[in-house]
Amino acid sequence: MHTVELAYSDNLIWLLGIPVSIGIIYLVYKRVVYITETWFSPEQYGRSYPFLKMLARMIGFVMLFIGLVGPYWGSSSEAQRVMGREIYILLDVSASMNAEDLRPTRLEKVKKELKNLIANLKGDRIGLIVFSEYAYVQCPLTQDYRAISMFLDMANTDQFVQTGTHFRSALALAMDRFVNVEDGNKNQTRAVVLVSDGEDYGDTYVSLIERLRQFDIDVFTVGVGTYEGAPVPNMVENRKMGYKRYDDGALVISRLIDNDLEKIAKEFGSKYISLNDGSDNLSELETQIKSLTSSPLESNMDQVETNKYQIFLLLSVIALFGSLFVMPIRKI
Repeated sequence: MHTVELAYSDNLIWLLGIPVSIGIIYLVYKRVVYITETWFSPEQYGRSYPFLKMLARMIGFVMLFIGLVGPYWGSSSEAQRVMGREIYILLDVSASMNAEDLRPTRLEKVKKELKNLIANLKGDRIGLIVFSEYAYVQCPLTQDYRAISMFLDMANTDQFVQTGTHFRSALALAMDRFVNVEDGNKNQTRAVVLVSDGEDYGDTYVSLIERLRQFDIDVFTVGVGTYEGAPVPNMVENRKMGYKRYDDGALVISRLIDNDLEKIAKEFGSKYISLNDGSDNLSELETQIKSLTSSPLESNMDQVETNKYQIFLLLSVIALFGSLFVMPIRKI
């Protein structure tokens, strides 16, 4: 048995109109009866239906006020198209991301800002790839933003043996996921967000850039850190144990090197974003992503409640309009 609920519960006050309208209509009815009995004789009119007229008007107003609160019951299945974009975030987790020129560290700062970005990209499917020399899918494309935030929290610089940063491995993995793994089609809007401090020591990625363009995959780049740089902490089991040093004892200083990131952004017509001590959020990146056209991601069959207010409004119109034709009929 279906439960009756109200779509417009804020209009409940309109239900007070039911007793008010019934009272007014009844008083009018009594007045009409009095006038009829006082001024007209039974011989002048063969039939008179003031009671039927009153009843029709009462029903009409009751149906009207019930319709205003939108009663509904039952449900029906409707196909709902989900619109959005597919985005892979490529996050550099090399040792230099532990540098403290951004507080508390480059990596922790960018993870916080990426969470804010993800929260504002409602409807998009987002995945996470972490990389240094190699790349790894930390989280496949999903619309579960709690899951993606959890996997962001898990990202750290101990996930790989530290030998450097290679953009090519991360970009190639993202392209492979889009083209060969993820359930989608070539008409979907797809993008990659490459986040790094820019110290790329890998193979050239020029040919890969052309292939990404062929598959209509947009690429945005974010540089993390400052040009002045900072020493690189020596992390042991996620605890800082001094700083890394060269063989001659000099501190290893990591600086933001964004030449390659700027070139990649230029290749795709996007604007390079710098996350540093002067620009500490990714709102401009959010604007660029939202400027991309949303495309159908999937179709879901949802159970939609069936609003029945039309039935009550139709009965109201029939009753009120019909009451106009309930008139005394002169006897011929």
